[in-house]
Amino acid sequence: MIEQLPRQISLVSPARPRRIPTSLGVYVVHRLAPRLFGGTERSGYLARPEKALFDLVYVRAAAGSRAYLPELSLPEGFDRGELSRWSERIDSKRLRTLVSRRLRELLREVV
Repeated sequence: MIEQLPRQISLVSPARPRRIPTSLGVYVVHRLAPRLFGGTERSGYLARPEKALFDLVYVRAAAGSRAYLPELSLPEGFDRGELSRWSERIDSKRLRTLVSRRLRELLREVV
């Protein structure tokens, strides 16, 4: 969904956050509450596009920053409603508002 080459590969887990340097690059593990974990393909390791976008926006908002994706393109069949369903699971009203607002902004910017 993005064309940029990342400096690091981000992933989410209910486990503790950490950085994992490898010969392929640095993997950064971001912790999600168990109720926000899921949304993966059948293999269980790769997030569906909707969940990947939600995770990025959520992790950035929780850290006090903002997700910028000027090159974002959505695949055919992208389910915008799934973003709302994930957002509704966020316990913090403030964080839920920040994430929902940013997701709406990003979706408006998609061409």
